Amino acid sequence: MKRSVAVSLVIMGAASLAACQEETVDSAVYYSVDECVSGKTYSPEKCETDYKAAEAMHEKVAPAYQTQADCEAEFGASQCAQATEQHASGGFPFLPLLAGYMIGKQMGAGNAAGVAAQPLYRQAGKNAFVNAGGHEVARSTGPVKLSSNSPAIRTPAATTRTMARGGFGSRSMSVSA
Repeated sequence: MKRSVAVSLVIMGAASLAACQEETVDSAVYYSVDECVSGKTYSPEKCETDYKAAEAMHEKVAPAYQTQADCEAEFGASQCAQATEQHASGGFPFLPLLAGYMIGKQMGAGNAAGVAAQPLYRQAGKNAFVNAGGHEVARSTGPVKLSSNSPAIRTPAATTRTMARGGFGSRSMSVSA
């Protein structure tokens, strides 16, 4: 193999590897607006605005369960409540309580991808915050870097189905109209 061909292949390989590297997105997880403001990473206005956005999104995107027992099996005793508005799945299902929220920089603020505010939940027996899609976001509050490819940074879609637990701990999904 000629030397110029070998050098070209090495350069092309290095360029390909550089293109495949994942970018990270700055975000943070907080229990409350007060905790966010105390962290001094975001302005008090941003902390408040993103909390309100996550709170407004909560009943639309939270995992929905047909019964309180099904919800509590997933999120723990006293960690679920019935929806206060008619849910997209129809009816008033049981939803996990809002455990915190994710806040982040929007597109054009130094990140290749933006992070929209979203509600977070804590599953029973797990020491992690998860989004409405069940994707782990963080294990503690405060700043966090997420991969720009992570499903955890995507704004969750409205939940249009409710879940029911089957026998022997299995889960099944049912679409309610």
